[in-house]
Amino acid sequence: MIEPIKMNNDKFRLSCSLYELVEIWSMRNTEVDLDYMDENEQQQTYSGLITNVYSREGLEQVVLDDKLIIPTKNLITVNGVKFWDYMK
Repeated sequence: MIEPIKMNNDKFRLSCSLYELVEIWSMRNTEVDLDYMDENEQQQTYSGLITNVYSREGLEQVVLDDKLIIPTKNLITVNGVKFWDYMK
């Protein structure tokens, strides 16, 4: 299991509508294409199944293929839906 990405100020809450999208993709067992920022602040791309979505100690996280854990605040896009800076 890959350790979750740690960044400054890990306390973060994704908007309810975006969090629900992640949960729907997980429930439908549908492969997603996503872009995210890794622990070195480099953009990465990944395709796979969302196998879990949870919050632990105030940090919301998405698990892909039971091996990659990404905090929701590091998500840039999922299936073309903009997550990063969605309020701008």
